Amino acid sequence: MLIYICCAGGMTSSMFCQKIAKSADPETVYFGSLQQVIDEYDLLHQTYRIIVAYGGESKINLHNIEPIFKPYVDYVLVCPQVRFKTPILRKMLTPVGIPCEDIEMRTFGRMDGKKALDDILALAQNLER
Repeated sequence: MLIYICCAGGMTSSMFCQKIAKSADPETVYFGSLQQVIDEYDLLHQTYRIIVAYGGESKINLHNIEPIFKPYVDYVLVCPQVRFKTPILRKMLTPVGIPCEDIEMRTFGRMDGKKALDDILALAQNLER
């Protein structure tokens, strides 16, 4: 399962993912930039139960939906600073079956990696059912 965490330019989502990674079991959850994850997707998908990629929300556009998001991404989580774009992102992602939700503002603001990891694990468990 690949979850994409997006922010304005990729920097804060990268920091947020670093906090989450510190709480995660490195044997089951992998973190990386979207491009790096896609480049190594086959190996990562075989090795890890959950893959978390991060980057800017601008990566989600009509040109990238089919070649990048549809074949790889299972879920998109939107950081608070770009949550105003969530309806637009949903409009692009829903037709290809990719859910898109906002990250809880308090979790992100506190950079609470443990809480975010718990949320991601719960999300993954629900999607695997």
